[in-house]
Amino acid sequence: MSATLAELRDQIVIDANVQGNPLFPVNRLNRIINLAQRSIQTELNGLGMKKWEAMTDLSTGTRTGTFVGKSVLTIPVDDEHFPQMLESPRSVIFMECGDGVSHGLAYEVDLDRFREQLENTWLEPTVASAVFMRLANNIMLAPHTVNQLVAYYYRAIEDLSEDTDTTSIPVEFEEYVIKKAVAEIDGILGNLEAKQLKTKQIQQDIASAYQKFLEKQGEKGRISRENTRGLPENFGYKMGY
Repeated sequence: MSATLAELRDQIVIDANVQGNPLFPVNRLNRIINLAQRSIQTELNGLGMKKWEAMTDLSTGTRTGTFVGKSVLTIPVDDEHFPQMLESPRSVIFMECGDGVSHGLAYEVDLDRFREQLENTWLEPTVASAVFMRLANNIMLAPHTVNQLVAYYYRAIEDLSEDTDTTSIPVEFEEYVIKKAVAEIDGILGNLEAKQLKTKQIQQDIASAYQKFLEKQGEKGRISRENTRGLPENFGYKMGY
């Protein structure tokens, strides 16, 4: 069962040894926990977890602009266009685009690559191989002829506000929320070396735990296939699986 905000906070206070410390009232601890959640979510996203992937149709949310004298599409990075997007590097996974004739996927590139592709005729983006970059709270996409656009991105985990709210971080990784929060408290208290060491260890441990998580899920799938071997293909559907 997922941990509640109160349970996470109680454990963090114990592990960080800050019981009764006036530097850490409930509101501040809650803020630390929510930031820790997002940090762990970002780590899991980077490892391949798909739990928080989302999509948004931007076909009517674009406008034409210019960059280095070339026409591009611009899309504001805000809650209207990207509801509850996680603010982290590569939070936009890719975009599906089309112009009514051709279709393709657009991937993020850095500033130099984006400019080079706009200015070099041989590298000029097409609908089938579009590119985009993020700049000044906007996404710039080329070519500008795209008129069908769907973005796939990472949605931010819900903040916990009530003591009974439960984290949506999978149970297998809840302990790292606690450890990350403790590391942040070390930093607040001036123990920067401890914070750095703990943060590095958390990243290593999460990677190892995620591998075990994948192996566990694979084993569950194997057992499920063995248990339904010889049954009709639509058996799972009929049983409500």
